[in-house]
Amino acid sequence: MQIAFSVAVSAAAVWYSVQGVNFSQFLEDFANARLPWLLPMAMAAVAAMVLRAWRWRVILQTLAPLQNTPVLHATNIGFMGNMVLPLRFGEVLKPLVVARAGEVNGPAALASVAVERICDLLMLGILAVVSLGLVPGNDLLRDQLPALAGVVGLLVVALVVCVRFSEPVQHVSDWVSDKLPSLLGNALRDASRGGLRVLSGLSELRSLLLVGAITAAVWLAAASGFVAGALALSIEAPYFALGIVTAVIVAVAVSVPSAPGFIGVFWAGSEIALGLFGVDRSLAFSFGVLNWLVQMVVICALGTWSLGSLQLSLRTLWRDPQAGTD
Repeated sequence: MQIAFSVAVSAAAVWYSVQGVNFSQFLEDFANARLPWLLPMAMAAVAAMVLRAWRWRVILQTLAPLQNTPVLHATNIGFMGNMVLPLRFGEVLKPLVVARAGEVNGPAALASVAVERICDLLMLGILAVVSLGLVPGNDLLRDQLPALAGVVGLLVVALVVCVRFSEPVQHVSDWVSDKLPSLLGNALRDASRGGLRVLSGLSELRSLLLVGAITAAVWLAAASGFVAGALALSIEAPYFALGIVTAVIVAVAVSVPSAPGFIGVFWAGSEIALGLFGVDRSLAFSFGVLNWLVQMVVICALGTWSLGSLQLSLRTLWRDPQAGTD
């Protein structure tokens, strides 16, 4: 049912994306794309992956010293899994690969992935506040700034409370876990303990600032890739604003359950973002497809390299996570 729902979401997003698109213009846009800009697009995608792996290593080091854990390979394989497998299964592959090294256990590694998502959520909220003010001539969006800033502030407060009062928060989580069926209760208990342990480790100012700085760099790299895509298609717009706005909206779009590869939702998010800058629907569709293709190729290439380096396959990881370990 979940897979069927995801496919239905992608189908709806594809239908939305092609509405009003002139496919002759779409093909012409691709034919006239400035190819030299594809290299910066690919480099931005690689940079985002390397930065994500660096951030995850910093987070994992709050749990245990890392020596042989292949964090970069795990990151590459996880994102490749999201591209080619249903239900964002790559989010499970990442901690599986890390756990194979034996330095961080599976539940703790999975909790660290959840902390990564929290960092991304907070940064996207901050960037959304910034980007709403950058969209030209849209007073309706600017009117939403106070409400959005309030939501971001509440998220920050909730995070601070979890870090500062980790023991009471854990007691509450354990109490809720006891009221749930055993399977769900145990899962919640393990996840909350791992997550609070990671957050407690990030309470050290140096680690917190480093994670925050890397998270900002991740999303600036993503935004720069979208800027390069706009330059490749000769789209005229305030490029910094376009990059930030597109990064935020596409990130929200691909967070919705969809078919493997974020088919449809990536394109729809791109069209919505460029529509705020008055870009023609056909050109916006070309922009979305071009950026999607570049990221698909880069991520799958990095994932394939990492699988080869670790002498693994996606099938092996799914069927026997401990295969190949000593």
